Parts: sequence; structure tokens; C-alpha cells
Amino acid sequence: MTSAARHQAGADHRGGPQTGERPARAEEPGPDAVAADSEAEPAADSVTGPAADPDDVADRPIDEAELDRICLHNLLSACADMIYFKDRRSRFLRVSDSAAAFTGTEPSAMIGKTVRDYFTSEHAAAAFATEREIMATGRAVHDVEEPHLRFHTDADETLSASKQPLRDFDGRIIGTFGISRDITARKVAERQLITRTAELDRLGRELKTLIDTSPDLMTRYDRQLRCTYANPAARAIAGLTEADMLGRTTRERGYAEEFLGGWEETLREVLATGQCTEREFGVTVNKEFRYLHTRFVPELDADGSVTSILAVSRDLTERRRIEEALAEQAVRDPLTGLANRTLLVSRIAQAIELGGAERGGLAVLFLDLDRFKLVNDSLGHAAGDELLVAVADRLRLAVRRGDLVARFGGDEFVVLCEEVQGYAEAAAIAERLIESLVRPFRCAGQAMHVRASVGIALADGPATTVDALLRDADAAMYQAKAKAGGAVAGGYRFFEPATHEAAVQRMNLEQDLRRAVDENEFVLVYQPIVDLSDGQLVGAEALIRWRHPERGLLTPAEFLEVAEETHLIVPIGRWVLAEACRQLAAWNAAHPAGDGADLLTLAVNLSNRQLSHDPDLVPAITKTLARHGVPPGQICLEVTETAVHEASVSARSALAAFSAAGIMIALDDYGTGYSSLGHLRDIPVDALKIDRTFVDGLMRDRGDEAIVVAVITLAHALGMHVIAEGVGSKQQQERLRDLGCDFAQGHLFAAALSAEEFGKLLHGEVGAGTEVGAGSVRG
Repeated sequence: MTSAARHQAGADHRGGPQTGERPARAEEPGPDAVAADSEAEPAADSVTGPAADPDDVADRPIDEAELDRICLHNLLSACADMIYFKDRRSRFLRVSDSAAAFTGTEPSAMIGKTVRDYFTSEHAAAAFATEREIMATGRAVHDVEEPHLRFHTDADETLSASKQPLRDFDGRIIGTFGISRDITARKVAERQLITRTAELDRLGRELKTLIDTSPDLMTRYDRQLRCTYANPAARAIAGLTEADMLGRTTRERGYAEEFLGGWEETLREVLATGQCTEREFGVTVNKEFRYLHTRFVPELDADGSVTSILAVSRDLTERRRIEEALAEQAVRDPLTGLANRTLLVSRIAQAIELGGAERGGLAVLFLDLDRFKLVNDSLGHAAGDELLVAVADRLRLAVRRGDLVARFGGDEFVVLCEEVQGYAEAAAIAERLIESLVRPFRCAGQAMHVRASVGIALADGPATTVDALLRDADAAMYQAKAKAGGAVAGGYRFFEPATHEAAVQRMNLEQDLRRAVDENEFVLVYQPIVDLSDGQLVGAEALIRWRHPERGLLTPAEFLEVAEETHLIVPIGRWVLAEACRQLAAWNAAHPAGDGADLLTLAVNLSNRQLSHDPDLVPAITKTLARHGVPPGQICLEVTETAVHEASVSARSALAAFSAAGIMIALDDYGTGYSSLGHLRDIPVDALKIDRTFVDGLMRDRGDEAIVVAVITLAHALGMHVIAEGVGSKQQQERLRDLGCDFAQGHLFAAALSAEEFGKLLHGEVGAGTEVGAGSVRG
């Protein structure tokens, strides 16, 4: 029998509809009847069977009882909601197909059973309690949520049930009936919605916390540019309350027009285009200037129209200050605060670009402090730095307003002057710079004087370059320094083309000199030293020559100045000493001494650079002597009076170490430099050399002769020997001998000889030896 047929069959024995006023018929069974009338099946077939003609069904009259059965059958078989009727003991009387399908059985199988047969005991107990209350009170319950848990499933199911009392036609409650709907999907959706809502609430709270505590300034503006929101950071930086900001435009808050123009223009642009954009603004807010980086974000409605703009501003004031400070440091000398080389070059280039060179009103003054190294060596670098700072301060005050003073490096300064009225004004500026340094400085507790040499280069047209101006001013400065010589006051000099040519030649000479050091292009010659008492050969002066591959044999006067400035004098000086010792050892071997009293003395000059910039000078010399087997007493190291005057503490210690090792020290050019008796007391001097300028004046200049007499007398009083340089006549020889001079050298006796020629001279004329000779790498 089909499900529909079973429902129909059951309908033959059911009571009529539970609503309406029709009285009960005698043939209808009571509510406790649970058996179906089998004779009802033909009637059901006649109505619903496939053979029935629709027209016949429509025309056939249907009585009320049959109509009740038809309606109940369709309700129970077709309704998606679960429908069920129960007796007073909560046993199923009738159930819909959907209710049976939910329990996994047939409708007929459920008749006479309870929910306990299909659901858990917890659900059954709750259902029984609800149905007892309905039958006891006669009141219906609606939309009661019943969590169901069927056997053999872990599915989380929920039913929404509405239950009423089941009454007969006399109004007696004979049970209950109900309609249940599976709302599991809805409950899942509700729970998901609740979860999402809670998550959104949480995110909203967190977002609000972030916005409220964010250091970034967040404001919102409507289409009329009125502020509709401002976070605490925006209110704090503006110094306004929320009421003061909301509903008002930025213009109404009284900001500067320069800021308002860009701000409002950007807001209108975003309103028009709907595109994000970013801008940086400088604005005075709450009486303090700030840099703000702002991102403008359009906020759209459902149609994509811009309804408002969110402006998120980051305060970059502190970062910008740091960046500006770093940028300033990048173009400032950290010691003096003056412009550094980078800023100087940039400003010169800018001046040229703006046409300063075309008008001929652009000048660069290159200033160098003379003898500044003496301060560092004698008082230390801290005192030198103190002096540089003081010099920088004076230079700032000496220049015109608008001139740029820069520290170029070390003790070099450069002044850039624009709109200069020719040579006269440039010279006047240079004179003011030099004059500003005349007054003594107070550094390290001592008063000190500073002399400066200034080179001036004027722009000569649009073809002028930065490098050319600096190069020419530098070259002119060196010319000024050379011209000043030993003068007390500094001087200045304008650049001339010949100066540039000399600078190019000097640069080429330096390159050639470096090559000469690498390729050993030097050679030594030797000028004899004789004893004035008997004319015997007692020593030699070692003189260096440079075999230049293109210019031939060069004397020291042609290259030693460059060697000093480039510090090439250090490796050259070491080579001279090594070569002199090698040659002296060869002569010693060829002409062995008898009792040690006839040893030849050979001297090598030490320059100021060697003494000050060769930390290994003492061990290098002692090792060289040992390597060649030369006794220390055969070597005399000659230093100039100027070198002694400028010698640092370490240099004086080196001289003392040489003396202690048995090496003799001779003071060259005595009387031409910074003559001081204190030098003779402070350093171990064995001999004084009379410069050739005084020898030339003998018998012609009473002053020169007086100096020669004074030097000889002083040297002998201090236990020193005296050597006269540049003796060129018999009269000079005799006069020096009469004055008591010990030794002499010069063309009268012999010119500088090669090692081979000197060896021949030594072989034929060597006589009794003495302790002192004089040598030089200077010639």
C-alpha cells in the first residue's frame, strides 16, 4: 500500500477537522482509535488513482467527510513542515511524510509510538513535559526551539515547534498536535552572524583604540570640506576640542593662505577624481611650525561616488629636523662649522651657472696657514684644532656679507666672493683676511702668531670651471708662499698663466720623481772635506743627483722641494744613507785603517720631513750601519737649523738617540735660520757649519766676517768643530785658517766627484783622520 493510500485509508476513521462547528457524526471513530479501516482504500483509489478522469472527478460531488479526508491527506503528505498528532499519552496518531522522513521511517510505522523511540531521552523528556503542560492548561505554545539529537548522529539540529491542544468536536482535549520546522541552517547562520558581529565589534573596538592612540593625525571631510571627524592626535596637535573642529572647514580655523591653497586644492581633486593622493605640507599649527605628510583617501558610497575624504597625516617635523641637521653636517666642517669642500664646490658651480663668471665678478681666495705644522708638533693636535677654530672665527668676520668661507682641508681655507669689482676689491679682501690674523692667538695657554699666504683666482669668462678656479687659486697661493719666504707677515698673489704652467711642470716633476724612486734613477757624488791646518782629506759630503731620462743630470735644488712636500724625501733619504754606507764600507775595505785614527768621515743630511714623518728612522739607520759594517763614528747626520727649530719632541729624541749610538750631529746653515743658543744646548751638536753666504763676504763685508768669527768662537767654546762651506779662493782658505776654522769644503779643493773618482783621490792623498766631516743630500 502506498504512503498516500495509507493516509487516505486512515482518513476514513479520523475525526473531522479540528476547527469548525460541525457536530460529530455517529459513524466517526473516537480519538483513541488507531486502526485504519481497510474499506477506505477503494474510495482513496477512486479519487487519486491513475485511472480517474479529471473531468469525472471535478464533476463528481464530494461530501464533507470525503473532503476532510482529502485535505488531511494532502496536508500530511505534501507539507514540508513536520506535522504530527498525539494522544494524551503522547503517542503518535497521525504524522506527515516529512516528519517520518526526518525520523528515517514510514508514517504508518510511527503510529502508536512516541518520540522516545526516535530521539534521545533528553529531548523526549522535554517534549513530554511541554505536551503535558499544554493538555493541562489548554494553552498553545509557539516557536519553541527544540535542540534535537537523533540517535546515531552527531549533527547539531534545531527544530522550531508550535504545539496546541487536540480537541474533539465537543471541545475536550484528547491530545496534542504540532508543527515543527527544521531551522538548523538558520541557527547556524545566526551563530555565524553573531560570531561575525562579535568579531566586527572586536575589530571596531581595536580600530577605535588604534585610531585614538595613533600618533598619526586622522580627520574626515565631507563634500563641503567640513571636518566631520578628528582623532585625539589631530585635536591635540591643533590645540582644539572636538567641538571646535567638527562642522568647520580648515579655512575657518585660520591657517595661512599658503597652506590652505594646497590643502583645499588637494581635497577638491580627490572629490573630483576619487583617487588617493599624497602631499607634504609645511604649516604653523598651534604656534609651532610642522611638516606633515598627508595621504588623502576617498570614501565611496554604494554607487561609487565620493561621499567624504579621510586625511591621514604623519608629523615629520622631528624627522625633517634630523634630516636637515644631517644634510647640514654633510656640507659643514665638523671642527670649525665652516662650509666644507662639498658645499664650496656646489656654491662655486651655482655662481658660475648664474652668470657670475661672465660678468667677471667672481673670485676665489685660497688661504694656507704657514708653518701650522709646528703648532701640532710642539703643542699637540688639540691645540692645533683650537687654533683652526679661532682662525675660522676671524675669517668669518673679515669677509664681506654674503661671502662664503670654507675649510678646504687641514690648514687650508677658501673664500668665495661674488660681485667683486675687479682686482682692487679682491686684493682688499685678501688684505683683510691677512690682517685679521695678525693679532696673536691664545691657544693651549700660550700666545702664538699665525701667518697666512693667499692665492687669488678671478673668473675670466663663461668657460670658467670650478676645478680651474680652485686649481688656479691654489697655484697662486703657493707662489705667494714662495715669495714670502722667511718674512714675518703673510702675503697674497693673483694667479697668472705662468703660474699655471709652473704648477703643471711641478705636477709632472712629482710624477717623474715617483718613477725615479721606483726605478732607482739616483746617484751619489762626493765633495771632499779637508783639514785647514794641513790640507789633508778627512771626509766627504755625500750629494745626491738624479739621472732624469729626458732632462739629464739634475741637482737637488731642482727636485728636493717637491720631494719634501710629497714626503718622497723619506724613501729617498733612506736610499741615500744605504748607498753612502755601502760605498763607505767599500772604501774601508779597499783602504783599511791603521790604528783607527785615520777613518774617513761621511755625512748624510736629514730633512725635517725625515725627522718628523719617519717613525722608524732610528732603527732603520742603526740597522743600515750594522748591515754594511760601518762604525757609527764614521757617519755624521747633518740637520739644518730650521729643522731643529721646528723639530717635534719625537724628532729631538731621535737626535739624542743617534748621539748616544756614537753617530755625530752637525748643524748646517747656522746663522741663516732661527739661530738660537738654546738649540745648541738642547740637542747634541758635534759641529757647526758656516754657510757659504758668510764665507763669500769674508774680507768684503765686516758683518759677514763678524758672524764667522762669532760662530767659530761659540763652537770652540762649546767644544764643537767648525766646517766652512763654499770655499772658492786661497784668500778665503787662509782667512778661515787664521780665524781658527777647523775644516772646509768647496771648489778650491775639489768639485763633487763620482764614487770612482773619489776612490782614486782617496788612494793617493788620504792623510791623518779626524772626527768631523759634513755631508748633505742637498748639494
